Amino acid sequence: MNLMDYTTAGGFLPRLDCNSVAGAVARLVDQILDGGDIDSAQDLVREVMRRETEGSTAIGGGLVIPHARFAGVGEVRIAVATLAEPVEIPSEDGKPVDIVILLVGPDGDPRRMLRVLARLARLVRHESFLQGLREAPTPEALGAAFAKVGESLS
Repeated sequence: MNLMDYTTAGGFLPRLDCNSVAGAVARLVDQILDGGDIDSAQDLVREVMRRETEGSTAIGGGLVIPHARFAGVGEVRIAVATLAEPVEIPSEDGKPVDIVILLVGPDGDPRRMLRVLARLARLVRHESFLQGLREAPTPEALGAAFAKVGESLS
């Protein structure tokens, strides 16, 4: 599975300056909108953050993977941000979050989204994956790091 199939050219935001996961999600949703299949950015952000209140998706190592299925989404989409300053949120290991990988999928097809989420969960166990994302200074470099590390750890 090539995770790059689920990204858009603008879906990589390195060193994003925001002070909350909600702020990062809002910026990433704006990037996913470039894909053209989401009508309401505010509704999607609201749904992702509603899902986040059910249980934090911070899985440790400085990573959070907010995700939701949404009726306005036609395809599974991924967008990635690294944060200029880590934010404190509840996580398994108590570390602040500095990487946000947003995953959204169609409301009617949970299997596709779950396969992508499972792939991401396997990758994030590798410190080299997270470190490659953290070191990327530009959107292009962040996209390349996401693609390269994802391929090498297949």
